[in-house]
Amino acid sequence: MGAMTILITGAAGYVGRATVAAARARGHHVVAVVRLAGVIPDGWEGDEAIEILEADLSQPDAVARLDMTGIDAVIHAAASLSGDDAQQQAQTLAGTRHLIAALQGAEELPRMVLVSSLSVYSGGEATPGGVIDETSPLEREGDQRDAYCRAKLAQEELTADAILDLGGELRVMRMGAIFGPERLWNAHVGPGFGPIVLRLTAGGEIPLCHIDHAADALVRAAETPVPDGPDGAIEVLNLVDDDLPDRVRFLNAMARTGWPKVIVPVHWRLFDLAGRLLSWLPGRPGILRAPVLRARMMPLHYPNARLKARLGHTDLPGFERAFAQSLTAAQPEDIA
Repeated sequence: MGAMTILITGAAGYVGRATVAAARARGHHVVAVVRLAGVIPDGWEGDEAIEILEADLSQPDAVARLDMTGIDAVIHAAASLSGDDAQQQAQTLAGTRHLIAALQGAEELPRMVLVSSLSVYSGGEATPGGVIDETSPLEREGDQRDAYCRAKLAQEELTADAILDLGGELRVMRMGAIFGPERLWNAHVGPGFGPIVLRLTAGGEIPLCHIDHAADALVRAAETPVPDGPDGAIEVLNLVDDDLPDRVRFLNAMARTGWPKVIVPVHWRLFDLAGRLLSWLPGRPGILRAPVLRARMMPLHYPNARLKARLGHTDLPGFERAFAQSLTAAQPEDIA
């Protein structure tokens, strides 16, 4: 694979920064799309192979700014991680529509890599001890999930329809819970209250993905042609690490941070029952909504065989070593 020119949206964010670094490490030229060109990560300014492109994807004028001339691949990492449906529409979905509009004007269509999430899979249709892979059903009870899940479902559908119409290539990368320096906790363990964490299950796997693994895989996804399938050149890959800890291993590693001080085991089915008893209550938290609870806390397994078969194997440290390295590594503050 020769050097490519890869356009990366959300390039100043946590995943975006790491992906820029991974692309440069593999010899590629990067067009880094950021909201504010004056606020960029350390190390970019002196790298002539990183071209800074200032564009707020949520605004219509971004379409004209996103010149696709000479772009071989796009990694679309820009998205809002929080906010209600209106905010997700204004940020994640509007940004995707504007990027698609820019792609529609390209003379040669770049390969598209969409950064998505495992959250799009159904929680209600999973069973304890089951497997979540690329063939698992998508969430059909979106109204019971959070705005992020609904936005990712809509973003995938929007992007797939557009790329199919354009006759292009799309690889959807459904990432697990990203961890790394300054980002260690995730939503798959249990709620915390001050120094206390409720561990809602011990078994199953937490679908983690170290930031370096995620970034390397996204660049490999941009490098690798997408095979034709029954729905065109569209492929879905789940992006998780090889060594996925259960909740006990994770909390043992987390204890090195000094938090939590107290771990209280509580079976997740108690919250499942409470959620059913309180189903009449509007606005109840996610842990009391069955699809959310099951997607996050049910003991499940997350294989990555298809990822490795398609993109090749990346040498990864075991979970404990990766977590320890994340504790000691310095990382610039997330400025996305």
